[in-house]
This record gives sequence, C-alpha cells and structure tokens, in this order.
Amino acid sequence: WSKVDPGEYLGPRANKMWKPVIAAVHGFCAGGALYWINESDIVICSEDATFFDPHVTYGMVAALEPIGLRQRLNLSEVLRMALMGNDERITAQTALRISLVTEVTSLETLRSRAHEIAALIAAKPTVAVQGTVRAIWESLDATRSSALQTACKGPLLANRDGMQQVDRKAVMKAVKDVATR
Repeated sequence: WSKVDPGEYLGPRANKMWKPVIAAVHGFCAGGALYWINESDIVICSEDATFFDPHVTYGMVAALEPIGLRQRLNLSEVLRMALMGNDERITAQTALRISLVTEVTSLETLRSRAHEIAALIAAKPTVAVQGTVRAIWESLDATRSSALQTACKGPLLANRDGMQQVDRKAVMKAVKDVATR
C-alpha cells in the first residue's frame, strides 16, 4: 500500500499541463496503454483498434487503469472490461458506442484526422483552450457546485480586460480553409 502510481509521472494532467491531448489509436490498446487514454482529451481510433485490460487474466489487480477509465465510461463497462481481462476485446465500434472514443476512421486517415483535429484546436486562443481543459479536468475531482464556483474564475484568467481576443472573421476563414482541405 506504500507504492506510488507510476502513472502519476507519465501524463499531462498529473503534471498540471493543460495542453489538449488527442490520442489516435490503432491495433491493440491494453493494460498500461490505457493510461494514455485516461489522460487524453479526445480519443479517436481506426477500425482495427481493440481495447482490453489483461491484468485480472494474469492474476494482477486491475485498479489504476480502470479507475482512470471510470472518468470516461459507465461503471458497468469499466467493470466488464477489468473483470473479463483477455476475454473481453472491445472493438472500435463498441468503443465508440460506450464513449471510450469519439470517432472511428480508417487506418489510412487516422493520423491525418488526428492532425486535423489538433490543428483546429491549435488555431484557437491558447489561454482559452488551456483554461477550458483545466476547468473541465479539475472539475472531475470536485462536487458539481464546487466545480462551478471554481470555473467562474476561469474566464477572468483567460480574458482579464473583457475585450474580444480574436478576429472572428479570421477565425471563420481559417475554419473554412481547414474544412476544404
């Protein structure tokens, strides 16, 4: 019980880094790889992606990865994955249905689609993006009312003078340009 979770040092959330993380998964995503899913803001996958947690199959307690998945998935889905071990392979379509991923694409377009999503986010004001990521992730460790009180401070940090920070016409042009690529 005196062990420290090695995942505490792996991911951006544990290190208070609020840059958005987009995960693009293909092939197997199992066991410790689920740490990266747990730390990601947006997860997409190719049609060949398969998710599972083999810990219990090998006599190990499945705890850290499933607890992280609990922020993303319904309890019964987490328990099913954790307890069935190698005998439960979650396909890309099932992952989409249970909200483990937000999009399924072909393997050929997976990287370009992840890059497209990242580029759209990166084109937005950095302070607003990082403030949004931070507010949402920090809310997971708080009650709803406490999270809402804390979140009210976020806009003040992102926009101290209350002035518009972006040229809306330029933003819409950039979005249109990306969409036509």
